[in-house]
Order: sequence, then C-alpha cells, then structure tokens
Amino acid sequence: MNRCPGLRQKGSALTLAVFAMVLLTLTGMALLDLGFKSRIKAIRTAQGIRAQWAADAGVYKALAEMNKKLKAKTWSDTSMPTVTDEALFQSDQSFSYQVGRNADGTYMVTSVGTAGPIGKQVSAIFGLKGLFESAILVKDRISLMPNTQVRGYNSKDPTDSEFDLAIGTTSTLAGRIPLGPGTVVDGDVFVGVGGDPKTVIGAGGTITGQKYSLNLEPHFPDVIPPSLPAVGTPLSTKGETIMLNPSNSGTYSEINLSQARGQPGVLEIQGGEVILHITGNINLGNGCELIVRPGSSLVLYVDGDIASDNSVGINNEAGNVKDLQLYATGTGGQVFSLKAKSSVFGTVYAPEADITLYPNSEMRGAIVGRNVTFKSGAFFHYDEALKEAQVGDEGVSFVVKRWYDGNP
Repeated sequence: MNRCPGLRQKGSALTLAVFAMVLLTLTGMALLDLGFKSRIKAIRTAQGIRAQWAADAGVYKALAEMNKKLKAKTWSDTSMPTVTDEALFQSDQSFSYQVGRNADGTYMVTSVGTAGPIGKQVSAIFGLKGLFESAILVKDRISLMPNTQVRGYNSKDPTDSEFDLAIGTTSTLAGRIPLGPGTVVDGDVFVGVGGDPKTVIGAGGTITGQKYSLNLEPHFPDVIPPSLPAVGTPLSTKGETIMLNPSNSGTYSEINLSQARGQPGVLEIQGGEVILHITGNINLGNGCELIVRPGSSLVLYVDGDIASDNSVGINNEAGNVKDLQLYATGTGGQVFSLKAKSSVFGTVYAPEADITLYPNSEMRGAIVGRNVTFKSGAFFHYDEALKEAQVGDEGVSFVVKRWYDGNP
C-alpha cells in the first residue's frame, strides 16, 4: 500500500524544478558565451574596418607627399618618402608606408594600417601623368575649319601605326566641336562629364574613333614661371638677329621682331636650354622668325598675347616637340596667334587662352587651351610620345594606376 503519495509528487516536482533551473542556467551561459563571442567578433570587425581606413589613408598621404616633392622639384628616386606609425588625429589608428620604384618606371606604395591589435595592408601602383595625354584639350570650343587634318605619330617608335589619339572639350554645351567639310580626326573625340556627344560634336567631317563623354573632370594645374634673372628689358630687333644661349635665360618685358630694309628680325636659340619669362606680349612681324637650333631648346612662359603676321616662322629645327614649350602664365583671356612657314614642333599649355593655328599651317605636338581654332587646311599631328611623362616635366603629377587589398 502506498502510504505517502504526496511526498512522491513533491519529489518529482522538485526534480523537474532543479532540471529546469539547470537547463535555464546552461542556456543562459550559452547565450552569454554566444553574445560575448559575437561582441568580440564585432569589435574585431570594426577594428579591421578602421585598420583598412588607416591603410588607405597611408596611400593617400604617400600620394600627397610625392606630388608635393614633384611640385617643389625636389623629387629623387634615392630619397623617396616613408612613414612609420603615423597616428591619425585623436584616434588609436595609425599607418606606415614605404615607396619603391618598379622596373617599368611606375612606383609601388605599400601601406599598413592598424587599429588596436588589428593590422591591414594595401598596395597601390602610382604612375606619372603629364599635361598632354590628349592631343587637343579645351575648356570650351574646338573649331576645325574645312579640310583640317588631325592625326598621330610616335617620335619614339617610327614603326608604331596604332595611335591612341583623342581630342575634346570639358564643355557640355551644344556645338562646342564643329567639324568643317573634309575635316578628318583620326582618333576619338570626347565631351564633358554628362554631355551628349551627339549635340556637343558637329555632324561634319570624319571621326575614325569613338565619341564619348568623360567620367571625370580633367585637372588643369597652374603653371608658375621659375625664378629667373630679372632683365626687364624687351628682346627687340628690326631686320637683325638676336642670339640667345642659356646664359641669357631670364625675365624680359616683351619680344618684338620686325622687318627693316627688307630683312626680317630673327630670335635665334642656340647652345642648350634657354628659359624665358615674358611679362608682356610677343609680336612677330611679317616674315620674322623664332628659330631653335639643333641641340638647343626653348621654354617660354608668357603673361601676355602672341601676335603673328604673315609668313612668320616658328621653327624648332631640333625636331623634338619637347624642345619648344609654350606656357600661358597670365591671369586669363590671353590670345595666341600661331603661324609657320613650315612645321611647328612644340607643345602649348594655355588653358585660359584662345589659340589659333592659321590656314595651311602645320603643327606637331599637343595643345591645351580654352578655345582652339584651326583655320582651313591646317594640319595637326599629335606626338604619342608625350604620354610618357617624366619627373622633371612641367605640371606632371603622380596618379593611382592600380589598387590592391593586401599584396599585388
């Protein structure tokens, strides 16, 4: 006979209660452990993201420092910038980076960012970008009158027949690139970001390449004349020849060449590199010539206008487009009139100037301007070798070519 049924029922209930408490305790401990591990994972994930940001910041800091050296003309492959454990402002994040030069002339930047105990590494390839990656680049209008020819060549590789040539504007306004009948652009034509090539580019002429709009706005860096001896006087002659060599480099007020007794005025550059800063205008009278002799070069910084009369010769006898460089350094609104008895070999960087190449003139090189006009029958040949920028070039900058998380 079962004499204590109530006691057995109480014992069963107590056992269940204890089991439930143990189960709840174990469940709670498991949840606490899961929560703790999740929190640790979240913290590490957040630290990893912050370390990644720090590593990215190191790449951008390296780019800024490298371009600062380029601008100051103090860049040297033997003393490239490096940083160790530079802290971000009011943060436990820091970065370290180092720069090395690759065999192909590019530069490898390796940056390690840290946040707490977490570290992340990124790498980037930097390359040099010059002022003349486009054959013709303008801020407003390119006018190609009837029978204008725009073609390419490569002075460093005469066997090259596949030219990467592009001309274009940063404008998106309708009709900013009119093409006259018989005009040929042997390459691409681009328009400003968000522009419609069908409305910006005229329907005349022939374009052998693509028509497209830019993805990014081009940068037009300021060009500042170097410090030169302040001569102050004009370079002027009537019917005679002025000869300049490197010792004559300096700042002059004007260049004025004119005829006298049927003889043209001539400015002749010889003996090496001559650098001139002209604070006023350049006036080239009828039949007068500016000649760069073989083995020499001329870099012109011009604050004023350039006026050319009939039969003017701007002759770079050296034949290398980099041996005649023209930079507009005025406050804007400059006018450059370019004429030639034969081919002009040179580059023109004048993003705030109006530039005109006159009928039947021929130019080899590259042009940057606000407005560029080619009169009827003009020939323009872009030298693709200008894409290969050098550390000492005017306006050159480092840009990111490729980016890698971790090692490339």
